[in-house]
Amino acid sequence: MMLRTICTCLFASTAIADCPTGADRATGIRATLSDGSVEEYRDLSPGLVELIARYEDGYTARNILGQGVYVVELSDLEDGQIVPTSRITSAYPMSAEKMPIPKPDTDWQVKVAMRDSDGFFQEEQTHRWGALTKVTYTDCTYDMIPGELTYQGDGYSYFEEIHYLPALGLGLLVSYATDDGAPPDVFDYTEFAVMGDE
Repeated sequence: MMLRTICTCLFASTAIADCPTGADRATGIRATLSDGSVEEYRDLSPGLVELIARYEDGYTARNILGQGVYVVELSDLEDGQIVPTSRITSAYPMSAEKMPIPKPDTDWQVKVAMRDSDGFFQEEQTHRWGALTKVTYTDCTYDMIPGELTYQGDGYSYFEEIHYLPALGLGLLVSYATDDGAPPDVFDYTEFAVMGDE
């Protein structure tokens, strides 16, 4: 009986150990989506996370995320290199380390100085976070804070749904919509793994 209990505990510990944590961003966390697309997250510097997204149609993008959530820079990649004309940067009024980490039932409104290949412009962002809940990917269950993010600039606005996982320190884009009335793009995450452990 005791041997069975010990074995059960060992198996349970193994299952828990296989679920990525925030510390695994140092080596990389890979997220797989239902369409076969892959996102890879790695710590870049204090407060900054690099996201490389590889989609099934061959498109590849690089985002730099403040606190694992806020887009500080985004660009397309071709053959692993940034496409210069695709690069967009966001200058927030504080360093990445001082950006607010999402908390349940909170809002953050901020004006951001943006720059793309055409020049500079301003953007107003609203980040609204809901009640803490849970979400499961394969065998890994995490606390999750749902977010509704709005971005508004001169002549445009778009909307994102984000699932922030405090244990990973990452915000996952689960839907994206513009103000043109078209159906939103939806992203369905199915699995997380520590890179190198798959």
